[in-house]
Amino acid sequence: MGQRRTAFLPVVPVILPRTTLDRGDGPVHHSQNLLIQNVLTEAGHAVMPPTDRAPLTATVGQFAAGTDVTENLRRIEELARSAAAAGAELVVFPEASMYAWDAPAEELATAARDHGKRFLDGVRDIAARARVSLVAGGYADSDGDLPYNRLVVVTPDGRVAGSYDKVHLYDAFAWRESGKVTPAETHPDLSELCTVPVGDFTLGLLNCYDLRFPEMARALVDRGADVLVVSAAWVAGPRKELHWEVLLRARAIENTCYVLAACQPPPRSVGMSMIIDPLGAVAASCVAHEGVALHRLDPGHLADVRDILPALRHRRYRVTAAAASTGDQPLASSGETP
Repeated sequence: MGQRRTAFLPVVPVILPRTTLDRGDGPVHHSQNLLIQNVLTEAGHAVMPPTDRAPLTATVGQFAAGTDVTENLRRIEELARSAAAAGAELVVFPEASMYAWDAPAEELATAARDHGKRFLDGVRDIAARARVSLVAGGYADSDGDLPYNRLVVVTPDGRVAGSYDKVHLYDAFAWRESGKVTPAETHPDLSELCTVPVGDFTLGLLNCYDLRFPEMARALVDRGADVLVVSAAWVAGPRKELHWEVLLRARAIENTCYVLAACQPPPRSVGMSMIIDPLGAVAASCVAHEGVALHRLDPGHLADVRDILPALRHRRYRVTAAAASTGDQPLASSGETP
């Protein structure tokens, strides 16, 4: 009796072979679709009929933001135009694209008060001129001493479609982001989370350290996200590149969704911006340079993966809001229900 073949996803290295198009305003890196094998077909799985959802050409942009907001906007526009010329419909930029994330607390607060609105207006204008949806990270005045670390989603007509203020602050590896940024409030209905439709996909926003909390990604997927967007300035350090890649691929695999991850480059951050498919393969990447990596998100592939790997349907537990806590106090002990 014949046995069904079991297919395994081939290991894909972080540094992928890729085609580079130098248009004079920054490189565009196209994904190598041949490296992402159709493991569903190889396994003998009957691929589902085409969906009526349209594909989406997405890019992740990588650059290091400095303390000159005007210069940061100029570089965002150069990369957005480069991506649009290559066919991009969505461009994702890193956390803190507005202003250097490692600036002192008082300087960041001043930048948020003095330049937060100008940066947002600039991002809206760039999206409208390039005719792309755009995600970018900045700082926004909180009416307190410390600003919010905010991600915004802007439509091709320059409208703000959604925003998310960072919940999990990076008080780890000897850093203390809570000394520079105000965390967003959390709510029993999880209304602090942000999902935004772009084309026929739904984005769910995460900001850097949020990546280490899988329940947040799952909560976004529960709210309809099939593309997780991670904007980051993932701080460089021992094993940090490893953590970044492993966690990104884990979020894609466990949620059977696409992941778009935009990070600032070395030396302050790890770089390695990448697009990951629902089976965890790195579809496109920028490693250590400034540039844009591009990949076509395929709703048919997403449906096929979720059909052959129905993990979301097999769940026995759900994500609920945790009880409020202060500082580093645990949310609950092993015998308590939060």
